[in-house]
Amino acid sequence: MGYWAVVEKRENGFWAFFPDIVEVEVRSKTIEEIKVLLKESLAERLQFLNQTDKPQPVARFNPTVQTTNPKKISPNVFEFLYIKTE
Repeated sequence: MGYWAVVEKRENGFWAFFPDIVEVEVRSKTIEEIKVLLKESLAERLQFLNQTDKPQPVARFNPTVQTTNPKKISPNVFEFLYIKTE
């Protein structure tokens, strides 16, 4: 299982977020660091939810289904990453 992340290219680097997990977003100057930060942030958020007996978010976002209309894709989107959970 996992969640899709949206990575956007910005002036000062990259910004990424999980459409299904609004509390998690990361920023970095490199795409390599974005990948690490996404994995770490996702693990921390899911661990917190487990510790507080809150349900895990349902993974609904899928870029192959939800981005078929180019007008709906932000011009800043750099790539979509699938981050697996442990």
